[in-house]
Amino acid sequence: MEQLTAISLFAGIGGFDLAMNRAGIKTVATVEIDRSAQGVLKKQFPECTHFDDVRNVTPNELLATGFDPRNGIITGGFPCQDLSIAGRREGLVGSRSGLFWEIIRLVESLKPKFVVLENVPGLLSSNNGRDMATVIRSLVQCGYGVGYRVLDSQYFGVAQRRRRVFIVGCFGDNGTTPSKILAITESLFGNTKQGKPKGKDASTDVGKGSPVLLTMREGKTGGGQRPFD
Repeated sequence: MEQLTAISLFAGIGGFDLAMNRAGIKTVATVEIDRSAQGVLKKQFPECTHFDDVRNVTPNELLATGFDPRNGIITGGFPCQDLSIAGRREGLVGSRSGLFWEIIRLVESLKPKFVVLENVPGLLSSNNGRDMATVIRSLVQCGYGVGYRVLDSQYFGVAQRRRRVFIVGCFGDNGTTPSKILAITESLFGNTKQGKPKGKDASTDVGKGSPVLLTMREGKTGGGQRPFD
């Protein structure tokens, strides 16, 4: 099997990159605008090419780092401030969460084999679900079979309740591959008794359990209904 290469957008201090490196995936480029986080990335991943502003990065620059789209992954934990239930909820038109469109710009041009995105559960209810529908639809229109699921870090060996939506796209796929990737068993590290959510909110429950899949051609869930209509 050929070496998988990865580009990390909105890299932060390299959580995605550390996980991928441990899985044998070579991160060749990171994109992060925060200077303090840049310092961590440069120290921890000296072999990578580091960029700052995602708005200025070009597909050709990313290809020059050794990225191979045919066996490539683009990850992106794009800004959550406009999607979080604690914020103003401007959604994808907000100046920060709207940087999602930079991911689509690069994905549409590079066509990597996989796309892995992460954000807060508030994405699911932002603008009554329309923002999540836009994220999924945009990936489908780029040629990806897509699935998503909410996962909580407390069930994976981390002493912290941290729920996040993970979205996986596979280029040219019918949704089967994202389904397999997201079919993760919770409580892998012995936390067999799950805690109860602190409150009721649509954004905290949607997507828990089996991953929700959308086919590349039809944009439908496994139940045959259009998502978020």
